[in-house]
Amino acid sequence: MVHTQWSEERPEVAGLASPSPMLWVGGGFPPRFRWVSPSLVQSLGHAPEAWKTRGFVHRLVHPEDLDRVQEAWRTVARTGEHRTLEFRAASAEGRFVRLAVELNAIEPSPDGAGELIGTVRVLSPALQTEHLQRTVGSEEDQVRNPMSCLCLELTGPTSTQADLRDTLDGLPGPTWMVGGDLSILWCSPAKQAHGAETLLCVAARASDPQAWASAHRRALTGETVGFDFATCGRTYRCQIGPVRGADGAIVAALGVATDVSDLDEVAQELTRTQRQHEDLIDTIDGIVWESDARFRFMFVSKQAERLLGYPLQQWTQEPDFWLKHLHPEDRDWAPTFCMKATRECRPHEFDYRMIAADGSIVWLRDIVTVVSEGGRPSKLRGIMVDITEQHRAQEHLEHTVSLLRATLDSTADGVMVVDQGRRITAFNGRFQELWDVPEELLALRDAEKVGEHVRSQLKYPEQALTRRPELLADSGKESIDTLELRDGRILERYSRPQRLGDTIVGRVWSYRDVTAERRAQAERERLLREAQEAIRVRDDFLSIASHELKTPLTPLKLHLQMLKKRMASGQPIPAQYAEKALAQVVRLSGLINDLLDTSRIQAGRLELKHEPVSLRELTQEVMADLRPVSPHHTLEYEEPGEALVIQGDRGRLAQVLVNLLENALKYSPTGGSIRVSVERDEAQVIVSVSDAGIGIPPDQKSLLFERFFRARNAPISGFGGLGLGLYICRDIVERHGGRIWVESEVGHGSTFRFTLPVVDGVADAHAPPA
Repeated sequence: MVHTQWSEERPEVAGLASPSPMLWVGGGFPPRFRWVSPSLVQSLGHAPEAWKTRGFVHRLVHPEDLDRVQEAWRTVARTGEHRTLEFRAASAEGRFVRLAVELNAIEPSPDGAGELIGTVRVLSPALQTEHLQRTVGSEEDQVRNPMSCLCLELTGPTSTQADLRDTLDGLPGPTWMVGGDLSILWCSPAKQAHGAETLLCVAARASDPQAWASAHRRALTGETVGFDFATCGRTYRCQIGPVRGADGAIVAALGVATDVSDLDEVAQELTRTQRQHEDLIDTIDGIVWESDARFRFMFVSKQAERLLGYPLQQWTQEPDFWLKHLHPEDRDWAPTFCMKATRECRPHEFDYRMIAADGSIVWLRDIVTVVSEGGRPSKLRGIMVDITEQHRAQEHLEHTVSLLRATLDSTADGVMVVDQGRRITAFNGRFQELWDVPEELLALRDAEKVGEHVRSQLKYPEQALTRRPELLADSGKESIDTLELRDGRILERYSRPQRLGDTIVGRVWSYRDVTAERRAQAERERLLREAQEAIRVRDDFLSIASHELKTPLTPLKLHLQMLKKRMASGQPIPAQYAEKALAQVVRLSGLINDLLDTSRIQAGRLELKHEPVSLRELTQEVMADLRPVSPHHTLEYEEPGEALVIQGDRGRLAQVLVNLLENALKYSPTGGSIRVSVERDEAQVIVSVSDAGIGIPPDQKSLLFERFFRARNAPISGFGGLGLGLYICRDIVERHGGRIWVESEVGHGSTFRFTLPVVDGVADAHAPPA
């Protein structure tokens, strides 16, 4: 049996069962060819431009094989794994040729759009060893004359010769047989060198006779040998193997030549592509790297040295380089995180710190892809991006936000920020505290609902909406107003637009509790008014006091002068002069006593005696004393049916009655009735003094009992007095446990009333014995 035999490393029949290599380079998905070798173009007949058009793969691959081809393409482009598959391809003439292609990734990409290279072989019928045995073994002696005709002269049955010729001619590369004397027994006549007139086997022998002879001799000893030669601008790779007869003896050497000229072109294309990728990788502002599954680097880009300062060789030569130069605080969690993701064969991304060669800390964001084979991680590929500045900016931003938040929370104002869509974007704790807004309501971030809650607490709810039309009409306007709450608080509301650059993106509302401030302001205003009033009263008092003190002195002086003159002349002195002088002295003494009493009251030194006093008797005595000095008035007394004894100071209580009656007489200049009544009201007695005088303005009633106060309708010139009488009366009455007030209407007189507690079962200390 005759058969071809190769070395143990290549058990298949070279040249007879192995097609010549053809190549293409492509990328993207759906698949698209970028470069195709001329041999592949020639084999299938499609024009080079057609190969590069979009969608050509769908026209090239048999419909039944298309999904399988595309899936293999995508897998290799994404993972970097190599794949080998067979499929049917359509030639330019429309017939299908079976191809075998080995796919390898030039640059994989996670999205499946990386670049690939394909090595293509045309699958041809295998040479049947029995057929070769039958042909060569029976006609060996008849193929010994290659010099006269460079073709195999086959004799024997016509069908056998035709089958052998068809088989050899059907091989894709030039084929020949050489005998033991190195003569060419047969050469496929159609396979001559491109552009040459001689057969390729003759050109191969002529290009390097020594190499030709040595290779064929070694094949005739049982070796499989190869050599390259060039002719007509093309490069061929020859492989020579032995042909054995039925008895196992070597009867010839069989050679097959493969045109490898396109491989140089492919190598150049690959070199150019590789250079482009290297340039691209080196221009990426990050460290492109590849490592095994145990984080040992196999490749790092030049940016590694620029970013961290370590030589590239150190990255690849130190097995634990990455772990060794991780920041101490990241040395535990970062490898654990990456190892877990690697075991799960999933891409991952994480931030960590590395210590640079100069000792500085560099923040990196590592974007990692896991390359797996058979579901097991084989290597890692990734890019480390320097995010140090970004991280510093983030830390600065977080610090700024934290500072702003702390400032917002520490301010005394309640602040709420609302965007253009009426959604709350920010608020502080003070806002929630001022308006007592529930957490669940704030969680909704709905400004309208929060606004309803706010308005429900206002004394005048419509007040909160008064500014809205104005602010809607002019969104850039600022606003300030005051809100009164039902609980008595007063809040100042301030609003201004929130801007992002020149664009208004919302509105800021701030609320300040000004209750204490407004109350203090009101108190200051009150005190100011009181101070101003006190100054006015003081000025009035000085004016009144000077007038009142001067008034009795003038007639007193006059009477004394007249008395002196009469005494000097020896004339009799009328008693009326002395009485009038004494009356002025009494009046002056009363004024001085009022001033002294006022001083004692202010100092808390006004002394009172406490003894039983009958108000009925006391009132009768006071009225009896005043009737002679009031001839133009009628004094009426409604006497009580009982003594109505009180515990108090008889003289001071008489001073109160005298003051009230003198005022009634004084402010009733036209005469009329003065009515005094004393009546019991349960445990107290009410004393009333009424007149039909000028009356008191309503707004001055509450001031009548203050020091130095005089009603504005009682001018000094017409009505005397220092404005101290009622002040003294009030103090005396209150110190006796009672109170005093006035009821009056301008032009219709006044009624002064005061109350005193009654003491039952006690007799008046000054009452005459029964």
